[in-house]
Amino acid sequence: MKISTFHALAMIPSVLAIVSGGAADIFSEIGYDALVARLGSEVPSGVGVGVVQVEIPDPGYSPHQGNGQFSGINFIERSGATEPSLHASKVGFKFYGNEESVASGISTVNLYDVNDFIGSGYLRLGSSSLPDNPPGGAKIFNHSWIGTLGSSSDVLALRRADYAANTFGTIWIMGVNNGAGSDSFALMAGMHHGISVGLSNGDHDASDTGPGTEIQGRMKPEIVAPGDFTSFATPVVSACAALLYETARTTPELDGNSVADLPQVLKAVLLAGAARDDDWTNNPSTSRADRGTTARPIDEIYGAGVVEIDRAHRIYTGLEQSGESSLPENPTMAGPGWDFELMSNGESLWHRFSISEPADEIGIFATWNRVIANNFGSATHPDLDLELFRIENGSAVSLVGANASVFAAGNVRSDSGVDSVELIHVRGLAAGEYAVRLSRIDGNSVSTRAAVAWWIPEAAAFVPADLNHDGLVNGADFGILLSLWGTTDPEADLDGNGTVGGSDIGAMLAAWTG
Repeated sequence: MKISTFHALAMIPSVLAIVSGGAADIFSEIGYDALVARLGSEVPSGVGVGVVQVEIPDPGYSPHQGNGQFSGINFIERSGATEPSLHASKVGFKFYGNEESVASGISTVNLYDVNDFIGSGYLRLGSSSLPDNPPGGAKIFNHSWIGTLGSSSDVLALRRADYAANTFGTIWIMGVNNGAGSDSFALMAGMHHGISVGLSNGDHDASDTGPGTEIQGRMKPEIVAPGDFTSFATPVVSACAALLYETARTTPELDGNSVADLPQVLKAVLLAGAARDDDWTNNPSTSRADRGTTARPIDEIYGAGVVEIDRAHRIYTGLEQSGESSLPENPTMAGPGWDFELMSNGESLWHRFSISEPADEIGIFATWNRVIANNFGSATHPDLDLELFRIENGSAVSLVGANASVFAAGNVRSDSGVDSVELIHVRGLAAGEYAVRLSRIDGNSVSTRAAVAWWIPEAAAFVPADLNHDGLVNGADFGILLSLWGTTDPEADLDGNGTVGGSDIGAMLAAWTG
């Protein structure tokens, strides 16, 4: 099968490459310098992470393999012998080059011509065969190209791509079109499971998904990165993903966790960690009755924000912190972290946390996969909502409509009916105890795999007299102590004499914060 730009020679009528552009030093903007400053010689570089680079032939699909930035890299031409391409080289510089990439430790790159990749080489569109196994166990698929096969074929190609990502546990990272207000193309940015990438300067197509995609109206892109063109912003995000995959392999607590390297987790971590400045907004309601609600979970232009690898790494190495099916009695979230859960219709996943002083920023991100039939004849699209509550007298109280003394700005409920992501982003959240709930509401019977990741302040050191774990010692704690009077409750027995009594009041008063 052979396909050329805007010309149908087989089943795929047209594919369009993203235009080339110059390179720039972006390490500081994406938090890599901060990561190096924090980790020093322990900073990951993508060692041991296999990757895939898919390219439009221009004239070939390979980087210039003899370029000094690619020293030591094993290139595998999966679509046959090929000429080099300047576009492929510039993508490679940002993805795994030893001068311009944060992931210069990547040593094996599987290369595909997009025509072969969509056809018999990988996705096997047009046949009854399933997509191929990832070559060499590759984890990251970079797509710095856009295109369309025609609406019906686009739908099937995206089903196959989502199926492959879900089945083989791979993450797909794709650019959107260049130019604000430009045309939207279904491939590959229309994926449900992948991460679509725009430019941090906003000069890219930011239209919702349209013809050729299922569940039209989903927000794109999902994250942005610096670059002259989206072709070269996309591999910046791919390189950051490579650092997380190496971290999964070299951190014992992650390496021993069977879900830590699933694409839902990596996607949630990267998007929860994205940097959101004061201009970022998911346009929540500011009216009294439903203040803090949005059905559009990410920014119309900048998605979840600018990729920020130091924040993402902090979230990832905060490890899995498991939630509960009902409101937990004690905190389940202690600083940045993530969770993963199989969710059936009607189920909820609750997490609880406390902050001892107002938080400048709270970010909680959820994502999940759709379910593709293995004959690609149908797809099930789960719908999940995310909401933040305040804990009062042991109960979860909605923050929707709360005034600025509770949270200064942002959203406390995210309930898109079409997107496969939800994001709570709050500024100026008052000190107190909170819970966040992820709820499955769509009515479909099949379960879906969902991940939640969050950027919240590190938990303050626990004060024994803080019986309700809200970061304060005050009348609420005194009430709990009185309710346990005369018992042997070990948490309320502050002086350790075996009984809750008068001497424990003295210990509580000594720790009193008011």
